Amino acid sequence: MIEKNLSEKIVAMILKKIVLPLFFTAFFAVNVFAGNCQIVVEVTGVKINGGKIYAKVFSTEKEYKKDTPFATFVLESRNSVITHKLDLPEGEYVIAVFQDTNNNGKLDNNFFNIPKEPVGMTNYIGGIPGDFNKRKIQINEKTVKITLQLIEL
Repeated sequence: MIEKNLSEKIVAMILKKIVLPLFFTAFFAVNVFAGNCQIVVEVTGVKINGGKIYAKVFSTEKEYKKDTPFATFVLESRNSVITHKLDLPEGEYVIAVFQDTNNNGKLDNNFFNIPKEPVGMTNYIGGIPGDFNKRKIQINEKTVKITLQLIEL
């Protein structure tokens, strides 16, 4: 009788201390990440073996203005068109890329702050990049692919 009560107490303790917290943690994780969208970022106009492609993903105007991206990634320039899979929560984003043709790890600009290296970003066809609201795109479950064209200014 004592052994049965002890076994029941051990099972109850395991459920209370281990199983239930694991269940709630898993439930929370599924709900938090359920809004993530997998998209393909396609970069065109790449100079083959002309330097790495650096990308920045901005999720707010503040990040964009301060150049503190939400996410970054680097791609090799092995083809004239390269792709990268990216998981992002639903929302508005600006994605900016440049090809580092002189391999110094940064975007070089001239005296007038015009890029010397190929650049591209969302909703951009050249000229002055403009603010976050002009360049942002909506990412949601319907977004599959974003194409960014590298442009030499």
